Amino acid sequence: MVFFRITKQRQVNKTMKSYPIMLNIEAKGAVVVGGGMIAHRKIVGLLQAGAYVTVISPMIHSEIEQLIAEKKITWKNKEFEPNDLDSALIIIAATNSETVNSFVASSSGTHQLVNIVDNPELSTFHVPAKLTRGDLTISVATGGASPILSKRIRDELAVIYEDSYGDYLEFLTLSRETLKYTTLEQAIKTKLLKVITNDTYRQSINMQNAFLELIGGYQNKS
Repeated sequence: MVFFRITKQRQVNKTMKSYPIMLNIEAKGAVVVGGGMIAHRKIVGLLQAGAYVTVISPMIHSEIEQLIAEKKITWKNKEFEPNDLDSALIIIAATNSETVNSFVASSSGTHQLVNIVDNPELSTFHVPAKLTRGDLTISVATGGASPILSKRIRDELAVIYEDSYGDYLEFLTLSRETLKYTTLEQAIKTKLLKVITNDTYRQSINMQNAFLELIGGYQNKS
């Protein structure tokens, strides 16, 4: 029992203290060191966020080759060198070599965000398991302790927050924007925005349309 307590304390002390945020990396430079399937998954996520991606690797997977052929990424067919990071905001080391990955970490600057896929302690950020439904994003992270558990929880959430949430978020966005320009008092606007988060609105297109028609009648015509 004593050993368990000591071990648990050591594990707690190693837990990375993190600050969860959503980053806008559109048109920002990102460097991925590595050319395998893990690197490919990281590249796809960065591209979806609008980043400019450069891949550093003498060998690349066929999936990455396809991205190069489509001119979606830049490829440097070479071994990693520290100056490869000069213009990057985000750096991801995803090679199968701990030595190379550690070298990438030590070569990064203090104002760069670094993810070392096989070493959370050398990383300044982790990529959480992500569930996306239109504008709705749900991220699950375990501080690097278990990416497998993060994905399992994400998959469980996917059953609850199914595809219809994408269209529902569009309705909520449109409702919020429309309410801004109505003559209604702020307290009423807030109450209405709360009402439409009720699940019955998500399940009924007719209720959504009726709500938009209703608040449209209160728009400021001046």
